[in-house]
Amino acid sequence: MKLVILAVLFVSVVHSTEDHCHQSWTGSGSCGYSNACYKTDYFKSVYHGTIQARPNFQASQEAEKLHKAMDGAGTKDNAVIDVLTSCNNEQRQLVAQAYKQKYGKDLIKVLKSELSGDYEDVVVHLVEPSAEYEAWLMNEAISGLGTEEDVLIEILSFRNKTQLEGVRKAYKNKFGKTLAEDIDSDTSGNFQKLLLKLMKEDRDEPHVVVESFAKSDARFLHQEGEDRLGTDDDFFMSVFTSRSWDQLAAACKAYEEIYGKTMEDALGKEFSGDILYGLKKLVAFSRDRAVYFADKLHEAMSGMGTDDETLQRIIITHCEVDMLEIKEAYRNKYGRTLGNMIRDDCSGNYKRVLLALIN
Repeated sequence: MKLVILAVLFVSVVHSTEDHCHQSWTGSGSCGYSNACYKTDYFKSVYHGTIQARPNFQASQEAEKLHKAMDGAGTKDNAVIDVLTSCNNEQRQLVAQAYKQKYGKDLIKVLKSELSGDYEDVVVHLVEPSAEYEAWLMNEAISGLGTEEDVLIEILSFRNKTQLEGVRKAYKNKFGKTLAEDIDSDTSGNFQKLLLKLMKEDRDEPHVVVESFAKSDARFLHQEGEDRLGTDDDFFMSVFTSRSWDQLAAACKAYEEIYGKTMEDALGKEFSGDILYGLKKLVAFSRDRAVYFADKLHEAMSGMGTDDETLQRIIITHCEVDMLEIKEAYRNKYGRTLGNMIRDDCSGNYKRVLLALIN
């Protein structure tokens, strides 16, 4: 009974009896269902950050601590790190505003004058508004030699409408062009279409997984892919960019159960190049996003040198969202803690900032 009530709360269409209801697809353009019956047996994933809004927070007091830490000869790094890693990004913006009001100086400019190297980079990115930092990341991914597909897909996939609107505005203000214009000029074909679809943020809100929907998706994906001459690319992209992550994972599982092959294998027979890369990323996100980002962190710290931009990007953008799950996935897969890996790979105040963010 509790499960049925929860399903009603999370799913908008309800029918009185399962025996008299049926499924129907409303058309490839809408990617929706009607007259559906529901069988639910597991719930949406829940994620937890390591950085949260600090209770009893006083921006003016934190600004004063930063001023004392950077006033005079030398910098009291412990105080700087403690202030900036003990509150979330929204609260850091309040600290920066209070700092400007009390001392007439831009906090980021002061930090840049006091700090250096990777330590400076990570602290400055922490103090930047999230939208401005992510706009910068997107521009770096587009404007360099080649295109960093990972950065584009990761940011566009895990931001809600409000967050994406903030990134778009910050991008236009900072670079004088729209994000869509730069994506349009730097990418092409189906991969470009995929990114622009992700920019619209039409993905369903998290909800109880509906198995009957998942099986229907699997059958339609097979029908529009392996079971016909040519592939309905738009249909695949619509499903992959509109289903909630858990529902997409359920569709991939249903596909394997019905047709005996993984979704990745099926995609490999229908697509190639950047669009195949992008669709596989979305499947990986849906299957276990924590494992995906644990792998990315491990790659950033393995081999010769450290990919500091990737390391900082993932920790800064996920410390308020799902870092607890990423840490657990890292330990389970690699047999050691993420913290120990950072301790071995990084040093000094830079290491201390990263450790504070994941703990």
